[in-house]
Amino acid sequence: MAFSKKRLVAIIPVKEKSERVPEKNFRKFSENGDSLLEITINKLLRLKKLDFIYISTDKEGLDFGNNKNISVIKRDKSFCNNVTPWSDVIFNVANSIPEKDDACVLWVHTTTPLFDFYEEAIDKFLSLDKNNYNSLVAVEKSQEFLIDNKGRPINYMYGVWHKYSQDLPELYKITGALFINELKAIKANQYVIGTKPYLFDVPPKFCLDIDHLWQFELAQIMFRNLS
Repeated sequence: MAFSKKRLVAIIPVKEKSERVPEKNFRKFSENGDSLLEITINKLLRLKKLDFIYISTDKEGLDFGNNKNISVIKRDKSFCNNVTPWSDVIFNVANSIPEKDDACVLWVHTTTPLFDFYEEAIDKFLSLDKNNYNSLVAVEKSQEFLIDNKGRPINYMYGVWHKYSQDLPELYKITGALFINELKAIKANQYVIGTKPYLFDVPPKFCLDIDHLWQFELAQIMFRNLS
């Protein structure tokens, strides 16, 4: 049985303070002056199947022109730091939105601005067999030679056992761009990924996640070229 069409909402968690890139979510990013948050909102507003957008933040004064499809949910600053466990933040945010537990949630981060596969991801999630999958996560396939901090290989062997990269096991990196799950499951697990996630594979060039200033500047160039 596939996921039935229930109320579908998006949650965008954004905090005012950013450690490595000041005002990362709110500073000018695109040529027309839009921030990462505004770019993400504009993409979501184009989704026909999406019913509502919640922005969970500690930043004051956000104004979206009285758009009836957007609501800003105030988040206490104790849940906007790098100390509080992420699972506690998720639980707090999930319980702050005024939705029934059977709602389906798109948990969307702003820091992957090249990602624009929301429509495809929604369609895939709604078509999933619930007996096999209970959530969706956007991922990037990785077939690279990985070693730990002691120089020990993780996914291959040194010497005569060395494989060519195309023969390495397929590993997947979470992009952070998108997670889809039922609200009741997010609350129960205090996490956005379920126990049986569908891996929504995204081409690498759309997976750049902004964590440092150089990534912000590189993403600006790539975004301009994709627009």
